[in-house]
This record gives sequence, C-alpha cells and structure tokens, in this order.
Amino acid sequence: NNWVLAPSRTETGRPILANDAHLAPSLPPRWYLAHLRTPDWEVSGATFAGAPGFPAGHNGAAAWGITAGLVDNTDLFIEELSQDGLSVREGDGFVNCDVREEVIKVKGYADVVEDVLVTPRGPIVGPALNAQLEAVSIKATWLANRPANGFLGVHKVRSFQEFRDQFREWPYMSLNMVYADKTGAIGTQLVGDVPKRRGGWGTIPDLGWKPRGKWGEALVPFDDLPHESNPPGGILATANNQPTVDDKGPFLGVDWLDGYRAARIFEVLSERSDWHISSTMKFQMDQRSGPWQEMRGVVLSVHMKSGDSSQALDLLREWDGEVAADSVGASVFQLLIAQLSSRLAMAKAPKSYPWAIGQGPESLLPHNFFSVRRVGHLVRLISEKPEGWFEEGWDAIIDDAMGSAVDFLKERYGKDPSGWKWGQVRPLTLRHPAGTRRLFGSIFNLGPIPCGGDANTVSQAAQPLESPTSNPLAIASMRMVIDVGNWDSSRFSMPGGQSGNPLSPHYGDLLPYWIRGEGVPLAWSPGFVEASTIAELSLMPIGETV
Repeated sequence: NNWVLAPSRTETGRPILANDAHLAPSLPPRWYLAHLRTPDWEVSGATFAGAPGFPAGHNGAAAWGITAGLVDNTDLFIEELSQDGLSVREGDGFVNCDVREEVIKVKGYADVVEDVLVTPRGPIVGPALNAQLEAVSIKATWLANRPANGFLGVHKVRSFQEFRDQFREWPYMSLNMVYADKTGAIGTQLVGDVPKRRGGWGTIPDLGWKPRGKWGEALVPFDDLPHESNPPGGILATANNQPTVDDKGPFLGVDWLDGYRAARIFEVLSERSDWHISSTMKFQMDQRSGPWQEMRGVVLSVHMKSGDSSQALDLLREWDGEVAADSVGASVFQLLIAQLSSRLAMAKAPKSYPWAIGQGPESLLPHNFFSVRRVGHLVRLISEKPEGWFEEGWDAIIDDAMGSAVDFLKERYGKDPSGWKWGQVRPLTLRHPAGTRRLFGSIFNLGPIPCGGDANTVSQAAQPLESPTSNPLAIASMRMVIDVGNWDSSRFSMPGGQSGNPLSPHYGDLLPYWIRGEGVPLAWSPGFVEASTIAELSLMPIGETV
C-alpha cells in the first residue's frame, strides 16, 4: 500500500506519506535503509539491495513511495517451430530467427551455453517454464533498449512536476508512485512503459503466427497514464487496485488485485483530519476484512445441516471481522474462502481448476494472478447465486464448505477451537535461502511468528487458496511513514534487519518493531545523525588516512 495525506488531513499541517511494499517473506530483507549526503544532494530512505536509487524515501524537500502498478507490459505467444528448430511459422509460411548464444558462468564448473532462438515476437522462453510449454516466446516493453531515468535522479526533485518528468523515462516494472513535498503539495503517478495495443488483452498465451493482440513499438503517452495532484479530499492512495474506471483512458491490463484494500484505506483515512505518525503506523496494521463484510449476511442466513457446519456458523456469527492472529473466526473464514473458491473453479473448469485458483507453471513461478481476484469473484457469486452452477443449490455448497473447513481444523489442529487461532494455523516464517536446508533452518530463518491478515487486509499477509495454511505469499517487506518537513520524526521498519549475517546483532533487530507496527527513526538532521551514531567506518584509497 501507499498513501499520502494533504496538510488539511494531518495534526501538524504537514503532509504525511506512508508506504508498505509487499513482497515474499525472505531474509535478508530486500531493502536496505540508508542516508547519503554529498556536497550537491542528500537522500534518505529505503534502497532496494543491489540496485541503484531510493524507491522510497525523501531528499529533504520531497518524499515518495511505491506500489506495484501491475500494468500488462508482457505477452506470451505459442510458436510453431520448423523441423530444424531455427525458424517459426509466420502466417502461412516460416521465417528464419536469430540465434543468440548466452554464456552462463558457474563457479567451480564449466560454462553453461544456451542457444536462444529470437522470434519476431521475442526470445523463446518456454524451456524455462515447463517442458510442456517449450515453444513459447515472450514480448515485453522491458526487453527493448530504452533510456532510463526515474530513480536514478529522483533524489534531486523539488516539485511534483519535476517528479513526473523524472519518470517519463522509466522502461522497467510499472509502479504507482505517491509524492508529497514541503510546500504541502501531494500527488500520484503511474509510471512504466505501457504498450499501445491494437486489440486483445494478453491474458493468456496467443498464437504467434496469428496473434489477435499485436502491438508494435509505440507506447501509451506518459501524460495519458493515470496521475492526480492535490485532490479536494486531501487523500491519494494506491493498493495494487485498478487505477482507472473500465473503458476510461488507455488499456492498461487486467491483473489488478481486488479493490478491498484500497476501499478500506480511503474509508478510514476519510474519517478524520488529525492524522499523525503514530496513528498512521497503527493503521498500517489494520486487519479488517472487506470480503466478510459483504458476504456475512449471505453466509449467516444459510441453514446448516451438519454439526461441523453449525459449529462454523456459530464461530463466524461471533467473529468481529478482524483477521487477527488470535482470532478463531478468522481461521474458519479463511478455510471457507479456500473451500468455496475450489468448488467454484471446479464447477466451471474441472480440468484446469488448479490454474483458476492460482497455480503457476513451475517452481520458479508457483502462483499466478488469478488467485488474487478469486475472492472478489466469489463474493459476487454467492451474493447473486446465479442459476446453473450447482445442481444441489448454492446453500448446499456453502453448508458443505463450512463443514469441510471445521473438519480440516479438527483433523489438523485438534477438536478444541482454542487451538484454531489464525496465527497458530497460519504462522509466518521468514526464510533465508540457506534456511531451506533442514540443518541450517534454525540458524538462518526467523519464526514461526503468529501472523494476522490476509490478501485483502491493509496489513498484507496473502496465502495461496490451494494451501491456505501455508506460509504467507506476501507481507509488508518494509514500512515507512514520513512526516514531510519534520524528517527526523519519520519511522521505518523491516521484517529482519540491516545485516545478512545471522551471527550479527543486526540480522533481526528491526523485526520486533515490524511485528508491533512501530518503527525506528532514520536520522536526517546533522545533530540527530551525530547523536545517533554508535560506530563509524571510513573507506579510504590505498595510501591515504582519515
């Protein structure tokens, strides 16, 4: 999530900018908190480890934050190869393809050499996905050689117009950027190259020799991408939601997440005009379920026939809708959602239902984006109860799913509901790559940690529908709240620490703040920097001394 509040919405009369980027739970964190000062410019915030620039932070005049834009800038095409494997079908004939030799250096072993066939659409990537999808090519805006600016110069901006201009050249992943500065201005801008399509949605692979959704080198003009500044209500926010109304503006894609988080953010932020750092940080931990509010009446009105389904109904009737770590009702709800989603998918796609609820092509891509919209689809269907889906009727399906949810909890966690708390049923473990080996897990991993939230709560902790009690797919990988103009009051936290060494005291020292929804300051003013410093490292050229 990210949002920005105008001075009219805050206790201090200064803007507040909040950001929590959602990524898979891993160690060390992908972010590294830093403060750089040069004779010409200064910047502070969260860097993405291994990449240049500050995707979230401030420069003493302006602040910014990010979320995934989810624009569809990539298409896959099924290709028909010639017998010699060096050409592909194009219309009624075949055309020769370029062959690019890729040399992969492997430490301690001989080089791995791959011959990559480059079709008129783009390179063949099928073997990297699955043996059954060998002849699949990829076309993407980010494969083209285009100039890049964006985060390489954002640390120098002083106005929203300068901020927007900085991202006119940003050919990489699409992002929703929020902005605020000391003048009180706030804004948001969708950035990233967007193809100008001639037709088609690009949702599933198309036929390469007869594509319906062709697009060339032309891009959607930057000024046509969604952007807004200084709205009358004093609130701007994004949460991976669709940024435009259907049929308004250029086609951007279909991979948006359900709008529950965005709706909740606007709802709560609109309730008051005295927001401050602490209240904003507390709201980042919000775990109210929007889907349950919409489907509660339908579910509770169903007559349950079995003891297990009646028990589920009683627990949900008492549930307050908070997907909290200590909530039993939250566990019943999550299992109910998973059970119903599977039944709906199997009803209409009996052969491909695993894909319909989120299964990915292979281990590197274990999930797809269908799962993230399944809940909204489910809520709509059980509210409307359209005919022709289930011979036994919708109520019978809900009754059966309720019983199955409780039966699962009893079998896995015992008959006593006190053992069914969501944080126990679905705990969080932060995993290091080395921690995947059993002997190293206790050294490199952190957890399990009782964890609340789901895919549709502001406090993000999405889980796969096909395995709802497995480790979360995504969490807040970094939280940031900036008091624009009073930079020393800003707060940051991460699920882990600054060090990648498990023997370091800084390997997980920020985790307690993250769990509590708190943060640490990132010193900005010279006096605060000096007062906060506990160690100093000087890197000097050979032969020189401090």
